[in-house]
Amino acid sequence: LLALKMAMERKRVIKLISQYLYEHDFPLTLKALEAESGSIFRGESILKTGELESILDEHEQSRQERMRYASSVFELFEQGEGEYVQKLLCSTEDFSDGENLLVVRMTRDGGIVLGSSKGKIIMGEVSLPLTEDSATSIPTERNICKGAVLCLDFHPKQRNILLCGSMDRSVLVLDLEKEDPLVQKFQNHSKYVVRCLWAPSGSSFVTGSYDRTVCTYSKCADGSYQKKDVLRFKGAVEALCFKEELDIFVVGIRDDNMLHCYDLSSGSALKLCDINLNSFGDNYVSFTPMHLSFSPGGKCLLISTDHDRLILIQFEEGKQIANFYGAANDEFSQPRHCWDPSGRYIYSTSQDNSICVWEVRSQKVVKRLEGHTNTVRDLQFCEELGVLVSCSYDTSVKLWK
Repeated sequence: LLALKMAMERKRVIKLISQYLYEHDFPLTLKALEAESGSIFRGESILKTGELESILDEHEQSRQERMRYASSVFELFEQGEGEYVQKLLCSTEDFSDGENLLVVRMTRDGGIVLGSSKGKIIMGEVSLPLTEDSATSIPTERNICKGAVLCLDFHPKQRNILLCGSMDRSVLVLDLEKEDPLVQKFQNHSKYVVRCLWAPSGSSFVTGSYDRTVCTYSKCADGSYQKKDVLRFKGAVEALCFKEELDIFVVGIRDDNMLHCYDLSSGSALKLCDINLNSFGDNYVSFTPMHLSFSPGGKCLLISTDHDRLILIQFEEGKQIANFYGAANDEFSQPRHCWDPSGRYIYSTSQDNSICVWEVRSQKVVKRLEGHTNTVRDLQFCEELGVLVSCSYDTSVKLWK
């Protein structure tokens, strides 16, 4: 499919150039292009006169629009000083006994929790202080789901409480300090649960599914949680994130050019606004927001797309202020990213098995972290320990410093 798409794009480019040569009376150049490309241009195939010029004019308008907001990047983000993750610190191979690792979370005391493709929670601990010789304890496994564990999130105030979403459509609240960790189980979705997140207050959480819904849950007087709202969308939910220190969350949807923003501080989801992902303000859908996160301080929103592009939006104005290129991702990818705590760098997975590092202000790739031998499925920056942790289909867990 990817090869077919690339071939179709190539044919469209050749047709646009051929039309331009035809309309501006360059017959010899047109014949040379036809001979070399094997594509014969026919004048009757023209649907819109001057189509190439129209596309270039729109591009120039878009460029000028971006330039007006480019100063925002310089105002909001300081220049990097080279203090970013640059090398592999240590690695644990075959952490999951051959199972694909899909999601990873690391705690301030060196604990590592992973979700596997076979429905397991896998836990280990890295010896502190972290060095190149740090060893990982023998992992323990708990079979908790009938399907793959797709998402995990620690409670912001009770670090033993873990939220889990699965391919078996379930949402679990777990207490990792108990022999039987299951606290509550919810079965409110009819398809894969791909996102689950605690609100910063810890009094609520949200879940997103391929059934095109987001469910919100609030804490009861007895300490349990109950479903509160069901938000319905026109496509599968791919991304969720909360604003730092506020119970405001953003939803990214497949086949939708809008991001949807809600306030959960009252216990119920109150719609705030929609943000158009297109810089022109049109409703054309050309990519999917696969992963979302707010910058440290919450002024900007970073979006990983199912293309080789990340987008930075100034949240309050809803305007694109930067684009990041360099990661090799496409519509079959599941890209993940995270911020450096300084806010000056971002880290993103890439389908070439590497992790790309950008300086935000310059939008330049300053490093590629290489070491995984298969797709990097997830990553997280553990601010307390100052390390980046990643997991991969190569079944390894790596710490980067």
